[in-house]
Amino acid sequence: MRRSRHGDYLEVVAPDASSGREDVVSTSLVGLSADLSSLVEANAPSVVRIEGRRRSASSGVVWSADGLIVASHHAVDADEQVPVGLHDGRGATAKVVGRDPGSDLALLRTDASGLQPPRWSDGGSRKPGELVLALSRPGRSARARLGILSAVASEWRSPSGSRFESYLETDVALHPGFSGGLLLAADGAALGVNSAGVLRGASVAVPAAVVKRVAEALLAHGSIRRGYLGIGTQSVALTPDLRSSTGQGAALIVLSVQPDSPAARGGLRLGDVLLRAGEDTLTHPGTLVPWLDAEKVGRELRLRVLRAGEERELVVVVGERTAA
Repeated sequence: MRRSRHGDYLEVVAPDASSGREDVVSTSLVGLSADLSSLVEANAPSVVRIEGRRRSASSGVVWSADGLIVASHHAVDADEQVPVGLHDGRGATAKVVGRDPGSDLALLRTDASGLQPPRWSDGGSRKPGELVLALSRPGRSARARLGILSAVASEWRSPSGSRFESYLETDVALHPGFSGGLLLAADGAALGVNSAGVLRGASVAVPAAVVKRVAEALLAHGSIRRGYLGIGTQSVALTPDLRSSTGQGAALIVLSVQPDSPAARGGLRLGDVLLRAGEDTLTHPGTLVPWLDAEKVGRELRLRVLRAGEERELVVVVGERTAA
C-alpha cells in the first residue's frame, strides 16, 4: 500500500494486484495471524479462572504442574475454598499459601495435578514497541488481547515500596479478568503476570523475576520479609544555614515513633530530623525504602540525625514486619 501526501490530506493508493505486492502483504498478515493464534493455543492451558470475589472473576497463572497458581492479591478476598476453573473445564478449589500486597501477588495451592506452567522469560532485555499478548480467563475460555510494550525500565519501586527487577507497562486495556493473567512476548516467553493493582490506572505486568522471587518466598515462608523501623516521617525544607552546613536542601522530620520499635530502641525521638542513612541523603520518605528490603532485616542502620540544631549519629537495628 503506497501513501503520498498532497497539501493537507493523505492519499492512500491500493497496490497493483498485477505486481504481486498485494499477495505479499496478505501472506504476511496471514502468517502473523497464524503465529499469534498458535501462541494463544500453546499458552492458554497455563491460564486459569480465579473466582476470588463475589461479583467478578480474575485470572491466575500456573506456577507448577502439581497445583500451585500465581494470582493477583487484590482480586482474591478469601484464603480458603477459592474456586478455580482450569483450561479443560475442570473445577478445583484452592487455598492461599501466602500473599505479598506490595507486588500484588498471591500464591494458591489446588488439589489439581498435571497443570502446564508457561515458559518464563529468562530476563532478557525488552524494548518499548515490542508486540505482546495478554491472556486471561474471566470465563470458561481464554481471552487474548494484542498490544505493545509501552514502557520499559530497569529496577523500579512500586508506590508501596516493593522492589521490581524491571518495569513493564503495556497499552492493553484493563478488561474484566485482566489481573492475574499472563503477558507473553512474541517469542512465546512469559514476561510476567498482569496486574491492575500495582499502579492505579496502568496496565503493569509483575515481571517474571519478581514472580519467581515472591512465589519461592511465599512457598517457603508464607510471607515476605519486610524491614521495619517504626517511625512516621515527612519531608521538610532546611533553613539556609542548615543547607550550608549539611550540604542538602531537605530532610525527613520524625512525626511519630512507635513504642518499643527498632527506632525507639535506637534512640530516635519525635522531632528528630533525619539527614542520611548510611551514605544516602534522605530528602523524602521514599529514600528510606531501600533500607527496608528483606536483606536489611537484622542489620545495623547508621542514621545521621539533626537534634536541637546539632548533628549526631544513631544506630538502629532494622526489625522485621511480616506482610499481612
